[in-house]
Amino acid sequence: MQQPSDQHTPGRRKSPVWVISVAVFLVIYLILQQQQRGKQPEAPASNHSVSVATDGSDQNSQPTKIDAELLPQTASDRKLPESQTTSSGKAAAPAGKTVRTPASSNRPPPSSANDSKEARPELGQLQKSGNQVWESTAGLTYGPGSQEKHRLKHVMRHATDQPRRPGKHGVFAGEGEQAKVLALIDEAYLKALQGGRTVQKKQEGQRTVYTVDMQRPVGYVGGQVGNRMGKPPAKKIRLVLEGSSVITAFPM
Repeated sequence: MQQPSDQHTPGRRKSPVWVISVAVFLVIYLILQQQQRGKQPEAPASNHSVSVATDGSDQNSQPTKIDAELLPQTASDRKLPESQTTSSGKAAAPAGKTVRTPASSNRPPPSSANDSKEARPELGQLQKSGNQVWESTAGLTYGPGSQEKHRLKHVMRHATDQPRRPGKHGVFAGEGEQAKVLALIDEAYLKALQGGRTVQKKQEGQRTVYTVDMQRPVGYVGGQVGNRMGKPPAKKIRLVLEGSSVITAFPM
């Protein structure tokens, strides 16, 4: 018999080469897989940077805290929780921190009372509103008239006592100063406009007579009768007006 031909022998020799090729391919594949796995932890970092750039938030880390003391805030803008306030309403100093007090200043603190005085003119001040006509802070006008030729001079007769004058003579407090006398008259006029139990109003023709209880001494009763009585204090002011024009005014 003839022996098998050797032509099929090379085909059989190729099988180990094929096995080696498959093994090399598997090794390369495993190496590539390891490299891919080694790169996977770096992927969230790139995504993380994108998310921070887009929305500014970091879900895996604590948010960055900004020291509030570095911001230009006023005392009214800073709010403390209730746990950091005392029973008197004042802010308590945090533990471990030194309380900083502002530097001393010679400038007085703002006062609401001073602001109100500056906003509202002082009573008893006069401003010329016409020919020989003067208007007070409260809106009363003093013009020509009476025996003294002017209502202002007539009212100022009640700034000093006339001991020899018959009957009673009301004298305003203020030591004869015109501004103080007119300020009392302005105050009585404002009370008269408000009305109430302390105000009595009576109409006499075109004239309106107000008797205003000032509820404090605003002068005294002089004249012959008042001096005999020991100059008792006067707590009321009588105003006789024609519209806003003063006819007379005196304490009683």
